[in-house]
Amino acid sequence: MKKNVRKCMLVVLLVFTTVLSFGKAQKIRLVMQDYTPHNPTIVKHSEILEKEFYKATGIEIDLELVPVPRETYSQNLNLLIMSGDIPDIIWFRDDGDLLWAEQGLLTDLRPYVEKSEILQESMNSWNKERLENYPYILAIYPLNLKIGVTKMEWLEDLNIEIPENRPMTIDEYYEMLKKFTEKGQYGITVAGSPGGLTELDWIFSSAFGTEKMWVKDENGNYVFSHVTPMRKEQLAFYRKIYQEKILDPEFLTTNWQAKEDKFYSGRVGMIVGTSGVVIDLYADRTKKIGDGTTVIPLVPPSGPYGNAGFLAVNLYKEPRGFAIPVTSKVKDTAFKFLEFMASEQGQFLDWFGVEGIHYVKENGKIVKTQEEWWPFFFESTNWQSPIPLLGDAGKKSLEICSEYYVGDNYFPMPQEYATLLDAMNSIEREYSSKIVMGQFDIDKFDEFVEKWYKAGGETYTKLANEYFRSREGEQ
Repeated sequence: MKKNVRKCMLVVLLVFTTVLSFGKAQKIRLVMQDYTPHNPTIVKHSEILEKEFYKATGIEIDLELVPVPRETYSQNLNLLIMSGDIPDIIWFRDDGDLLWAEQGLLTDLRPYVEKSEILQESMNSWNKERLENYPYILAIYPLNLKIGVTKMEWLEDLNIEIPENRPMTIDEYYEMLKKFTEKGQYGITVAGSPGGLTELDWIFSSAFGTEKMWVKDENGNYVFSHVTPMRKEQLAFYRKIYQEKILDPEFLTTNWQAKEDKFYSGRVGMIVGTSGVVIDLYADRTKKIGDGTTVIPLVPPSGPYGNAGFLAVNLYKEPRGFAIPVTSKVKDTAFKFLEFMASEQGQFLDWFGVEGIHYVKENGKIVKTQEEWWPFFFESTNWQSPIPLLGDAGKKSLEICSEYYVGDNYFPMPQEYATLLDAMNSIEREYSSKIVMGQFDIDKFDEFVEKWYKAGGETYTKLANEYFRSREGEQ
């Protein structure tokens, strides 16, 4: 009888404790591109994260997902913050964090990371270097560079041989793309909306010697690479493949989805995508909805001014990742949540999604379903997955990127000069696109350079040279 009474009292106590605990849930507001409350599967996944976080830490959270449109994410994120509606965890991209960091809005994450065994083990060396340089953005990604992909069967059908022991030259690359037009409509397309020429630059800049932001002239001064004669030759090459309809004439208005659709349907022979998971998605989708071919990643070409390589990697700061505003009243818990997503359990949930939808367990083994899913938070290369995470295409793309990447000499324009930078970028976009599309003669490049310097380039170049000289002095 006494045992039953004690059992009843214990049950009541547990229920009472659970109710109290539930009432103390800390709300964490998270804003991240694609991880939105408009997607029922994402909502289900976020609820699983809440439960698993509680099991791991004993902290109950209410994860509120803040919606921001994907196509205008950075712009609308800025509007959200300026309105005073500041979430507890913010995912930034495209240096959208610079303004807020300079205004002291973002938390220095280094003290948190230094005390975290989980993050010390899961972060890559480049992630740690970037955090030390710029302590406001936390990211754990492999070297996800942009890489070109094509289809093996296209190479075979067109008798195109990829050299085994060396990269293709720029001329060989040109001939390959030209042959692609024989089988499809165009040799290559890129997501020019909103990226402009960026995806093309990822593949061809190193061949023209413009892969880094700054290059030294004959006097040892740093010059912005996009105002050099090498860039002029690069634009002339883009102009050539555009005029010959090797480059999709609609590239400037093509978004990422349209780009992929043209590749799957066989209208173009090559597209550019992010190495790793995204390349695997291209491979999987090609098998499902394409013409059943095998996707393979390509080594970028060598050229007259440089060896084969990709657009240089910014090691100064993370181009995308998570920040915690100083205004958050739950900073410690917000960080613990990010830390959890880097843990063994967090990485499993991030990579595999929702059980019964994205994976199932068969005889104690994990089996992925056909439903698409990719990690939204972190991609730790140190995490040991129970099954291989990447297919052949994804793994090969990372291997190529690891071999051919180079660090950039990045110097960000201080935010006090943001209006100048906007004007300079606007001038470059206008002249570059019009030169490539034949609306401006190639000699208009010299006019662009003159306008670029007047719009703020002189100030930018002066600041950059002062910065690099001070760094050389420190060494």
